[in-house]
Amino acid sequence: MKLTSVVIDDEPHAAEELELLIGRTPGIENKKTFHDVSAAIEFLDDFGKVDIIFCDISMPEINGLDAGKILSGKCMFLIYVTAYREYALEAFGVNAAGYLMKPLSHATLIEKIDDLRKRTSQKSLPEIEDGYILAKGSNKNSFNKIEISQIVYIEALLNYIKIYTTKEFFITYVGLKDVEEILGQKQGFIRISRSVIISMRYLEKVEGNVLKLHDAPNFTVGETFRSDFYALLKRHSINPG
Repeated sequence: MKLTSVVIDDEPHAAEELELLIGRTPGIENKKTFHDVSAAIEFLDDFGKVDIIFCDISMPEINGLDAGKILSGKCMFLIYVTAYREYALEAFGVNAAGYLMKPLSHATLIEKIDDLRKRTSQKSLPEIEDGYILAKGSNKNSFNKIEISQIVYIEALLNYIKIYTTKEFFITYVGLKDVEEILGQKQGFIRISRSVIISMRYLEKVEGNVLKLHDAPNFTVGETFRSDFYALLKRHSINPG
């Protein structure tokens, strides 16, 4: 699965340069580029966490270091991009995973991303091989066994999720991002909004951005999730173009 990223830099040419370098780097996809922290936070509040945030330090209004506490909660790895080496030590004080020096080098970027990919694999949840997941129940040391093939959709509500199957639903306390990492498109699941993951197995009809699933309410594909969703549809389409 590709790593996902967001770029934040108030200098358009610097942001564009990093965006182009990321585009030339295999195994990573930049979801969006921003020229101020506030706009990036607003996007991430809707989209959810990304794997990497590349953030400039010296910016007007709120700089990257001051925003670090918020940004580090919206990604797995926060990487600062700066022209000033003296900021490096400060970067590690806000739980940053490292920094890149301007002017940027593609080789250095590849090296950093390879390092983060290794760290991601060490953190990653185990692959599903037996066709089921175990969801922690309401009592201590209780678990519900859920067959993956029977999951229709998963919905996030406050600090818990509801897993709807063809027969019943289960409530468990876990983040939707964690479930997305476990299931992913390999298992035929895709996230369509900030709060919903669906199983393509039970998708019956698509009308514009509205989805009809078997024995489930209609869902609307969120704007920030449409690109990935329609790319998946295109891969399975028998109609060219």
